[in-house]
Amino acid sequence: MSDGNFKEKRKENRERLHDIWEIAKTGNLESLSGEDKRLAEVMIDHRDQYFSQFEKAGQTYDHEYGGNSEENPFLHIMLHSAVERQLESKDPIEALQFFNSMRKKVSRHDAIHLIGAILTPLMFNVMQKNVPFDKEKYVTLFKKYKGKKPSRIYESLEKKSLR
Repeated sequence: MSDGNFKEKRKENRERLHDIWEIAKTGNLESLSGEDKRLAEVMIDHRDQYFSQFEKAGQTYDHEYGGNSEENPFLHIMLHSAVERQLESKDPIEALQFFNSMRKKVSRHDAIHLIGAILTPLMFNVMQKNVPFDKEKYVTLFKKYKGKKPSRIYESLEKKSLR
């Protein structure tokens, strides 16, 4: 995808998210359906953290979030929504099993973020290397981390990202 096409897609995406945010703020989510409703719910869950970015999403579409120095709130809510979708569909079932295991240790929200932390490096491989998503590796990581403390999982993921 050319740089111009990427910027146009990012603009469209952020304008859409801004429109969803405007509806989410009203609390009237019944006017939304499917993925838009899920995104609105995720945005509401993250309003304290990203309020300003959601408010300005339609105007700041040209802003590029800087890697490790700045978290991308739009990518964050998209990943959060993807995890919610996986849990709802039970696909892969190992994600739900891992989630249930982590819920004994952390909040629902934190368990979703932990799954997102496992998902993120695999998604970056897809985007950076243009390779298919490695579902087998994803499932293997859930099995590997299922009995571990969340702090240990984050440490392990951080070590792998530094390689």
